Amino acid sequence: MRDLGRTRRRMRAMVRELALPRMSTVEELCAAVADRAGRPVRLVPRRMRLGEPSGFVERRADADLIYFEQETSGLHQAHIICHELAHLLCGHLAEAPAVDEATAQVELPTLDADMIRLVLGRSHYDGAAETEAEILGAELTRTLVLAPGAGTTSQLAPALEHRKGQHV
Repeated sequence: MRDLGRTRRRMRAMVRELALPRMSTVEELCAAVADRAGRPVRLVPRRMRLGEPSGFVERRADADLIYFEQETSGLHQAHIICHELAHLLCGHLAEAPAVDEATAQVELPTLDADMIRLVLGRSHYDGAAETEAEILGAELTRTLVLAPGAGTTSQLAPALEHRKGQHV
């Protein structure tokens, strides 16, 4: 339990170091992480297959791609993205392998490229890394605007607001 408290404090400090304005959108959050990492972070909505996680990061030589389930609520998408950003911030991903000429020309037409990336990329972390990502992801989510406006998080407010006196 002490370790969990330490992890929470460390993750909160990491969010403070990002110095994000309270009105951050998911896109602004990605830009802040990209600035900190010195490499682009791109969001890729997609329909996940049965058995796939709801989100994952693919580290390419030129950018980090965050894939997230497109068939879910805006709030859930924001949570998924923040969790994957947390993996980036915590350094849980290995460096992308360099693409050399020989491997770039290998063709496997019967294998799905998305599935190859999933299998060769990250699909499971150890318990400590997942705990860090969950805590930091929740802290990052708290920095997001829960009000209408531009960007992905503009979809959060309708999911949380009251309608005709009833909780939605």
